[in-house]
Amino acid sequence: MIKGIYHVAAGMLPRESQQEAISNNLANVNTTGFKAVRRLFRTTLDNRLLQGGPGGTPIKPTDYEYDLQTDHSQGSLDRTSNPLDVAISGNGFFTVETDDGIFYTRNGNFKLNNDNELVNSLGHTVQGEGGAIVIEGREVIIKENGDVIVDGNKVDRLQIVDFMQPYNLKRNGYGYFIPADPMTAIEAENYRIMQGHLEKSNVNVIRTMVEMIELNRIYEALQKSMHAQDETLKAAVNEIAKA
Repeated sequence: MIKGIYHVAAGMLPRESQQEAISNNLANVNTTGFKAVRRLFRTTLDNRLLQGGPGGTPIKPTDYEYDLQTDHSQGSLDRTSNPLDVAISGNGFFTVETDDGIFYTRNGNFKLNNDNELVNSLGHTVQGEGGAIVIEGREVIIKENGDVIVDGNKVDRLQIVDFMQPYNLKRNGYGYFIPADPMTAIEAENYRIMQGHLEKSNVNVIRTMVEMIELNRIYEALQKSMHAQDETLKAAVNEIAKA
C-alpha cells in the first residue's frame, strides 16, 4: 500500500510542473515574441528509481521524469504601422546588449532613448553590425534585409543571428535567450524583416486550454487514488492494532 502511494505521488509531481508550464504559457499569450514552453515527462518502470532510498522512500522521481523544452515555431505577425516595430519572418533573433551581456530575442517592439539609440521596452540597446543603432532623422525605413535607412541614408543593419537547430538556448526571462555556447551564433539566413509588424506569442490558446483541462482531470484522478490508498492504509493499521 505504501508502495502504491509512492507511485501515485510520482505521477502527481511532474504533472504539477506541467501545470505550471501551461499556466505560464496562458499568462504570456499576449506577450510579443513569446515562445511557448512544453513540459515533457516519461514514466519509468524501474521501481529502484522510485524507491531507492532508506526504507523504500522516493528519490526525487521528478528529477528525471520530465524535461522543459521551448517551442520556437513562429507566431503570427500583427501589423502595427509603427516604423520602429519590426518582426522577423523566418529564422533568426534580434541581438540586444544588456548590463549582463548580449542576449537574443524575437521581440521587435523598439523605440528611441534620449540618445536616439534604438532600444527595446527594457531600455536595452538593439545591436546593428556597427554596434548600437543611432537614428537621427524623420523618415525611418527598415528594409527586409535589416538595413536601417534614415532620411534616405543607410546608418546600419540590424544584427540578426541564428543558431544550429534544434536550438540549444536557455531562457533568461523577459523574452531573452542565451546560447549554451556564445561562439555558436551564426549569421541568420532565410528571413525577412517586416517593418511595422510585431510577432505575436505562438501559444495556441484553445489547444493549451484543452491540455489544462485534461491535466486537471488526470491530477484529480490521482488525488482520489491517493485518498483511497490512504484510507485503506488507515484501516489496515487499525485492524493490526486490534489484533
